[in-house]
Amino acid sequence: MEISVLEYHKKDKKVYSQLDGHFHSVYEIYYFISGDADIMVEGKIYPLKPHTLFLISPGVLHGIRVNSRADYVRNVLFLSPDNLMPERRQLLTDLMPNGKKKRSPEVLYEHTEAYHLDDFFYQLHRLDDQPAEVREMLSPIFLEALLAQIHLLARELKPATLVNALPDKMLEIIHYVNGHLTENQTLDDIASHFFISKNYLNASFKKYLGTTTMDYVRNKRIILAKQAMLNGASAMDAALQSGFTDYSSFYRAYVKYAGTSPRSDMN
Repeated sequence: MEISVLEYHKKDKKVYSQLDGHFHSVYEIYYFISGDADIMVEGKIYPLKPHTLFLISPGVLHGIRVNSRADYVRNVLFLSPDNLMPERRQLLTDLMPNGKKKRSPEVLYEHTEAYHLDDFFYQLHRLDDQPAEVREMLSPIFLEALLAQIHLLARELKPATLVNALPDKMLEIIHYVNGHLTENQTLDDIASHFFISKNYLNASFKKYLGTTTMDYVRNKRIILAKQAMLNGASAMDAALQSGFTDYSSFYRAYVKYAGTSPRSDMN
């Protein structure tokens, strides 16, 4: 499995006034260099400052809102423990959120200029132009160097705090939805439970989480199914355990979310 480095120092004149909530099945290291943007994680919003490092666990809903046409410059790295040699995988898992020392699904560090992280991203980006055998040989080494630098950074800097931007009612709805993921609940069922219209419910999810209510439910169920398959369940059993009523709907949602079929991820 190759690492994926995206948007190295890309300059983008677009304005994304709405948050685009999404999930990944791998870890994400997001390094913001300049621009005018906010980042959202499960309803918490943080106005990004230059040289902010953001670490995100798999399965965590997050999104970016670009507020102006100022150059939006960032590095994004997606990786899995499989990208590292077995004896070095702890470099990633101990560092990232949901590791042994962190309970939050995300962690954010400000004022990281002194650690020159853009140099480490640059070296990884250069591998894109190299032959496959060179990438295979050097990628783990450059990844280890970046992760080692982040470990030093994390020892010396205190994580920044994300502001919980959700109204109490929205927090109550999300808590309810997450507590009933495996049940056969529809948009109408959720809206009726809270005595609100389904249009208002969907608009609230889009405003605060950057996604629709049922897309949120489906993506969360896929996360449950992936964990069940990692624990040895068949694809069919994982689908039923995570709240899907049939395999075909599970398969479609899985391919949309993960970009691959459930059984291919089990191999």
